[in-house]
Amino acid sequence: MADYCIVVANRARARFYNLEHPAQPEFESGPDLVEVTTLAAPELAARHQDLYTDQITGRDRRPGIGGHDYDEHREASDDEATKRFAGDIADLIRQQGAVHTIVCAEKRMLGFLRSALSTAGIAEVKEVPRDYTLFEPRELHARLAEEGLIPGRRPPGG
Repeated sequence: MADYCIVVANRARARFYNLEHPAQPEFESGPDLVEVTTLAAPELAARHQDLYTDQITGRDRRPGIGGHDYDEHREASDDEATKRFAGDIADLIRQQGAVHTIVCAEKRMLGFLRSALSTAGIAEVKEVPRDYTLFEPRELHARLAEEGLIPGRRPPGG
């Protein structure tokens, strides 16, 4: 069981990190964020034009011709897929069993995750309303340490 489970997620991908302390702190710097796994939601990663038709049928596109747009339930479908993905993320967080859990995601995704984490019985979560999925581990570590969420890296012997 790790002390820290850090998850950075967006609607298509979630990266899981643990904070690992050096075996010999007098000779090694640390602690280090180590990526332990990645989850992906292929149906959310695909671009919308790959999932849906390019045009909504049933509407005359000529100027001056009236018509009505209608919803192909795209948003509801995307939200349902995001909800399932958030549930998968919450299940993996629960399996990690960490003492401290930190979840970084943009606000909309954080809402889905908050609901899924509550359903999974995970109460103690620190939330960061930012998408850090493209950050490298050292950059993410520095940012979270700067915000006081995890211990910063120390030089050897420090």
